[in-house]
Amino acid sequence: MTADDIKALRKELGITQRALAEALKLDVAEVRAWETAEGFATKAHCEAMAKLRAHPPPKAAKNPSPMELLADPKFMLLVRKLLAQPKLRAEVERLAAEHPDPLDG
Repeated sequence: MTADDIKALRKELGITQRALAEALKLDVAEVRAWETAEGFATKAHCEAMAKLRAHPPPKAAKNPSPMELLADPKFMLLVRKLLAQPKLRAEVERLAAEHPDPLDG
């Protein structure tokens, strides 16, 4: 596989160099070397990448940004339900006090 083939595979799978390295049980530096043509994948690694193409690894769940959450109708329904129930609201306020605001840092 060429450097471009490996980059194309990652793009097709929607994974990072780190995720590919983890799937192949390698150090990420090895994948970087392949993609810059400073190193070459072995036959065994090429076969493993072909298997990944046939059976892609599960993608990591993307954490939505605060603005994406606010735009999500399901999230806003949850917020309305929490605010409407005094016991739930009090419990959420107690839990929230234990955690930093994600917009602060």
